[in-house]
Amino acid sequence: MTVRDKIEDLEQQIYIACSEGDFECMNQLEQQLETLRGKANHVFEDDPYAIEGRFQEHDL
Repeated sequence: MTVRDKIEDLEQQIYIACSEGDFECMNQLEQQLETLRGKANHVFEDDPYAIEGRFQEHDL
């Protein structure tokens, strides 16, 4: 399971918890999601081949 898959899974769980009115669970899942997104962003900071941030405006 990739990081993107884990993020999508957490987002789905958050949606379900919200629709069921389980706001405590929703808050816990949102904290997990933010932590995972933070870790995912740090992975690309040191990668010289990462797509993110490599394009200039004229490249688009």
